[in-house]
Amino acid sequence: MKKTVLLICCIALFCPNGVLYGQTGDADKTGEAAGGPMNEDDAPTLMTLYSIAETMKELKDRIGELEQALRRTRSEEEKTAIEEELARLNARYKSMTIDLGRVIAGVDLEQGRHDPSADEFNWHEELRELLWPVIQELKNMTARPREIERLRSELLYYERSIEAVRNALANVARYIGQIEDQELMQRLEALKKDWQAREHQLTSQRDVAQYKLEEMRRQKTSVVTSAQNIVRSFFRSRGRNFALALLAFLGVLLVFRLVHRIIYRYSPFHRPKRRNFYVRLGDVIYHFTTFLAAGTAMLLVLYGSGDWVLLSLFIVFLLGLLWTARQGLVRFWEQIKLLLNLGTVREDERMVYNGIPWRVASLNVYSHLENPEMDSPRIRLPLGAFIGLNSRPYHEHEPWFPCRLHDWVILSDGTFGHVVSQSPEMVQMVLLGGSRKTYPVQGFLDLAPENISTGFRIRSAFGIDYDHQAESTRQIPETMRKVILEKLEEEKYEQYLISLKVEFKSAGASSLDLEVLADFTGDASQYHNRLERALQRYCVEACNLHGWVIPFTQLTLHNAGE
Repeated sequence: MKKTVLLICCIALFCPNGVLYGQTGDADKTGEAAGGPMNEDDAPTLMTLYSIAETMKELKDRIGELEQALRRTRSEEEKTAIEEELARLNARYKSMTIDLGRVIAGVDLEQGRHDPSADEFNWHEELRELLWPVIQELKNMTARPREIERLRSELLYYERSIEAVRNALANVARYIGQIEDQELMQRLEALKKDWQAREHQLTSQRDVAQYKLEEMRRQKTSVVTSAQNIVRSFFRSRGRNFALALLAFLGVLLVFRLVHRIIYRYSPFHRPKRRNFYVRLGDVIYHFTTFLAAGTAMLLVLYGSGDWVLLSLFIVFLLGLLWTARQGLVRFWEQIKLLLNLGTVREDERMVYNGIPWRVASLNVYSHLENPEMDSPRIRLPLGAFIGLNSRPYHEHEPWFPCRLHDWVILSDGTFGHVVSQSPEMVQMVLLGGSRKTYPVQGFLDLAPENISTGFRIRSAFGIDYDHQAESTRQIPETMRKVILEKLEEEKYEQYLISLKVEFKSAGASSLDLEVLADFTGDASQYHNRLERALQRYCVEACNLHGWVIPFTQLTLHNAGE
């Protein structure tokens, strides 16, 4: 019954001149037909309608009283005041009427009446509205220090004002004793009373400000405690929303990445060594979709939680990200071309990075380079590192580095040793005797390393006296070769020997020069220096055995006067 009466009252407010007046006898039937049996879910709505109806009745009674008062009054000031009050009450009554219709209908009936085209876009206002929650939050965080600073400024103002008033009172007291004019004396006395009241007022205000400042100083906490309170307040109010949004972002990102890995593993289109253009284009679109979906999930969580501060920060972050992307649009386009394998660096080609040749194993958000001769044959680089570099097709027999692990090398500075470590950053060698020497990769390459682990040749020059000129071109070289072969066999070096030649080289200033050419396998690389010395020794022993004279450099002096 109460529901029916209330509904009739509400409808009567919208239709005061309608046919409902005089039909109270059918109110029950009308109410039942209109509303049906009362539901528990309707109780809050009915209470709201009842409250709005009561408020509107009070407003209507008050408006009637003011209209009667407006007709009775003759004072212009009273008329103006009553008209302003009537305008305010009528506006409120109209607003309550709209609210009543919105509650009954369940929707905003006035929403469709607004013409959006009538509003001009003001980006200053839009930006202020967007950033206002963030600014308000920052103001709340800094409210205490700002209040302390305000109180200090007030105290300084009151102190200066009190000092000025007291100086004025002292001047008045000095002049009062010197003035005989009674009218001027009365004015000074009145001025003195005003300034005394002003001094009392300023003193009271100063004491209040001083008390507030002391209270705030008494409640002052340490920086660590303040930081802890700020963090605790953040996680109590917005930490949960931030954590959920972050989890949503990471969750969607990880799910998309996992799906992409599964696609890479089982998709027949990703199995060929070189992916075609359409597969790469699909991968690029998938990467964009991944970050778009993750960002949307984070945005929806913040929107659903109603945390406008974090939502504003996220939107500002996105705007900043878009602005940054606009600045680096050219670089961004170059990376897209690399992903599509249309750039200057392409998959399964050879490129030089930090002085070392690499094979481009894959081009992706994080790309991989391979060099089979390195201790760590694979490195990972971001896609942006390839901008400005070039690659080319390569032949399968091209070397990837001058040497391999445990190879013996001779550098242009005379260093001889075997390689025990080579990485993209440095090469380490163990020299004869056990000492280690480390070179940066570029410095190692600059020394033009000679790798003798695949085989090497030793050239050893030897001279004999001109007394053996007749035998120097054929007999002596052949005899010396036989002696060297016997010596190599005695000292177990013959197993490493590939070929041995002893040839006449040249007729020098004081000797006939022979040259020993000995080729050895790479297994004898560790004996390189020893074999150089051994060949010289074998030549001397051959001369001793056959009586060949070894000359020495002769110096002839000529007399200038002869």
